[in-house]
Amino acid sequence: MRTTSLVTLLVTVFFLAGCATVNFTQTGQVFPPYDGPVKILKTRPAEGSYTEVGWVSAEGDFNNPWSQLLGMMQKEAATKGANAIVIEENFTTRMDTTQVNMGFQNQNAETRSVTAVAIRLNP
Repeated sequence: MRTTSLVTLLVTVFFLAGCATVNFTQTGQVFPPYDGPVKILKTRPAEGSYTEVGWVSAEGDFNNPWSQLLGMMQKEAATKGANAIVIEENFTTRMDTTQVNMGFQNQNAETRSVTAVAIRLNP
């Protein structure tokens, strides 16, 4: 029984170490959920051709590829009615020399983060 508990704990620690998070901050009107592909834009469209919904960001570690972080942002934005996100902040990578997860210490842990504006393109 003790071995099973130890294995369960180690699997949980490994799973939590690779978790990514996504956050949303409302800055405008929220719409009903959008059911379709959310576009990724590099610049804002022309003024008046969209409505800002909010800011969405994602953060993860080296186990989370950029594509996963962007996909999480697209899904979160869609739940607020956005049909596009505009990447305004640079993709950032930070190397932490010491990171503690569940009491274990990792050396040179990489943290990745990206931020975008969630928008609703006008028809």
